Amino acid sequence: MTFELVSLRDLELNEVNWWGLWADVSWLSNYSYVMISRDYDEYFFNRAGFLECGDARDAISAAEQAFKAAARSPCFMVPEECRGITQILETKGYGEFDKMSVMRLDELGFRLATGLNVTSGQAVDARDWATTFSLSFYGDLRVRNSVAGIATRLKSEPSVTFLAGKKAGRVAGVLAVFRTPGLLGVYCVGTLEDHRRSGIAGSLLHQASQIASSEGRELVLQTIVSDGVGNFYIAGGFKELYSKLIMSKGAPRADKNEGA
Repeated sequence: MTFELVSLRDLELNEVNWWGLWADVSWLSNYSYVMISRDYDEYFFNRAGFLECGDARDAISAAEQAFKAAARSPCFMVPEECRGITQILETKGYGEFDKMSVMRLDELGFRLATGLNVTSGQAVDARDWATTFSLSFYGDLRVRNSVAGIATRLKSEPSVTFLAGKKAGRVAGVLAVFRTPGLLGVYCVGTLEDHRRSGIAGSLLHQASQIASSEGRELVLQTIVSDGVGNFYIAGGFKELYSKLIMSKGAPRADKNEGA
């Protein structure tokens, strides 16, 4: 599967390499990996995935061993077109419990916020960014310190740019962008609950789009379908490229508050 300038493999590498800055990634083959986090127990940071379709039996077994060693519940993300991989997982007792939608910006159309001051790069305070991220996605500050450490470490990475939108003296919305060849991936789009539906996420995405355009990259993002923000991105000009099945052996999906 290809999408004009990029392939499925390119898109998947952008995502796994971004989250590989947050968790430990081990490559099981040239197209499969397992991600394990010592800091976060959600399935999202503890899952295996595939960059393309192929014979995945050995990779699945190796991933299951890694999950067991880390005391994590097995979880797999599989491009929907890779029916052979999903069939193997189904024979082992796995089932789909959610999907991830992979999108690319087509024509920008997000609403803009009024009175929002957007900062980026070194101008972003890592702890303020982490505070808004934690409140947006978790509703509390449980992950603020660990995320602040990640943001502090990554601020100096040339592949990463953090964006923050401040309103009335407080950071009300955040996101991060991550560069791989030809792509600018958008991640961690979060808005404080009392500032949602006011154009803050749209304003930050406008800024991300300007970065992508200035660097000659395609702007892409990936969102969990059950979080219910897919229509927000589509209305703002994104188009779905493909989806990934999220499969487990019946473990319930971790609750989290969507930040857009």
